[in-house]
Amino acid sequence: MITRLLVASVIVTAAVVCPTAQEKSADTGVYTAAQAARGAALFESQCASCHRDGGSGPNLGGERFTRTFSDSKLSTLFNTIKTTMPRMAPGSLSDAQYTDVVAHLLRLNGYPDGMSELGIGDLERIKIPGQAGSLDFALVQVVGCLSQSGRNWMLSSATEPMRTREPEAPKDDEAARLDPLPPGMRTFRLQQVYSSPAGWTNQRVVVKGFLAKAGADERVSVTSMRTLASLCQP
Repeated sequence: MITRLLVASVIVTAAVVCPTAQEKSADTGVYTAAQAARGAALFESQCASCHRDGGSGPNLGGERFTRTFSDSKLSTLFNTIKTTMPRMAPGSLSDAQYTDVVAHLLRLNGYPDGMSELGIGDLERIKIPGQAGSLDFALVQVVGCLSQSGRNWMLSSATEPMRTREPEAPKDDEAARLDPLPPGMRTFRLQQVYSSPAGWTNQRVVVKGFLAKAGADERVSVTSMRTLASLCQP
């Protein structure tokens, strides 16, 4: 009887000391900016030739990424990359390098960075948020062409909305990274534009704000805007 009690005590103690790891969401900051930068360099040298617009591989940013990987664990994204890329030598990078590429893809799709690097052991317990309603009322950023229709400000030829954690306008280095993005197919009505951007008409801008949908009408309640170097394409 004493032996059974001791065994039971050990089991209970072990359960308290070693709790099951809780699942996390990719939008809570699960990688660092430095790690994403390493992943971006790897992606550029190993993957980008196929995964740019017009390349033989799918674009890994925006709606397609969300549609493919929503509700998936990061381990699914990691295994997909490892078994398919680089195209001529899948699996040829180290696990740490593939994890850096995962961090880059999270940043590319607007998931915020955090204070700790993403590790190979973290991938199984972190999920990419589901697609349905995942961006409703979320803080996002979009790049598009600014125009005015009556009293309304519109953003046309806009990119897919991407999550952001910072409501402020991007700094110069971030704006330079966004400037080469190709025009998109989305249109947004901009709300709460308090400072008149009249001189920005037909200029490409990056807009940050809260996304909301009313039927087919998509709106962004603006928290910040800044112009980019390029002009709108005719």
